[in-house]
Amino acid sequence: APLTDHDVHDLITAPRCAPLLFGAHGSGPVDLEGLEQLLLRLSRMASDLPQLAEADFNPVIATPGHVTVLDARVRLLPRRAQDPYLRRLR
Repeated sequence: APLTDHDVHDLITAPRCAPLLFGAHGSGPVDLEGLEQLLLRLSRMASDLPQLAEADFNPVIATPGHVTVLDARVRLLPRRAQDPYLRRLR
């Protein structure tokens, strides 16, 4: 994290099951842009929250009209108290 739009596109199109997303077996293609946005926002959340330890979205339903996360579980680690005398370089 953070993922770029090219990384997300590769994650979606690389698996062997990717043709199912593009409309195999007579069904229409799913909302690929919505799926990409979900992954980009999850990546952004992981980079913005250092205390994010785990995020589980299961199942994710992708249809031609929209993408829906039916169950989400997020685990956060306790935030460490910062020493006011310790300097950090950014």
